[in-house]
Amino acid sequence: MGEFITNNLRPALQEEGLQNTKIISSENAAWGTANTYLSGMDRSNIDILAGHGYVEISEIISGKRGGNQNPSKWTFSTGGKPMWVTEASDDGGSYDSGIEGGLKLAVNMHKLLADCDASAYIFWLGMLAFQNNEALICTRSDGSLEFTKAYDVLGHYSRFVKADYRRIHVAVQNGNGLLISSYKDPQTGKFTIIITNPGTTAVPLDIQLSGVTGGQLANYQTTANSSGHWNLASAISPSANGIYNLTIPAKSISTLAGTKQ
Repeated sequence: MGEFITNNLRPALQEEGLQNTKIISSENAAWGTANTYLSGMDRSNIDILAGHGYVEISEIISGKRGGNQNPSKWTFSTGGKPMWVTEASDDGGSYDSGIEGGLKLAVNMHKLLADCDASAYIFWLGMLAFQNNEALICTRSDGSLEFTKAYDVLGHYSRFVKADYRRIHVAVQNGNGLLISSYKDPQTGKFTIIITNPGTTAVPLDIQLSGVTGGQLANYQTTANSSGHWNLASAISPSANGIYNLTIPAKSISTLAGTKQ
């Protein structure tokens, strides 16, 4: 693949005046397989390094399917090139439009974006004419649409983390299983904190911003019982010492959105 891109595809694009056309590779189904595949190939003419977010081959052999719940960071030197998750969904198990299905996606997205440094995440299917975990919106037998909790989870990222945002450092102490990542717009000062609680109990959380004053934060939540999408649960103001005090519900995903003051 690498030799073909370097010796054939890239020269062919250049001959057609398409020097700025980007090449994405290698898009293996399992994230770890993409690491192995890319680490052994010529990457000099690849612009975007890509893999899919599904379980590893060893897990497929043992009967597992779906989104990878514990992907590992790629071990080869990426050379500063962007890494994209160009396909992900839950392609296994019984149909689950509820919070358990949504949390699988939330864990997969957090770990690929925050732990594995991916800079783009593309879900496999927007809609299907039947009920299947591979789509965000499904069609019931009576023809009505069903918006899954996975649809809401993806929205916590796509609505509040825009293309030019940059992920910023989060230090977590005594997190009690919470998955927390944060993103900012360098131009406007807007920032987003996304918090997933896959556990069965609510978790109290204190947030302290470092180097900035955040003002009031809008708190959008998706829980097992929430109706609608991205409900504005509350507006949170900092205490006198600048710390935000809140509680993250069990089995939920929350987005805190604010602007640097």
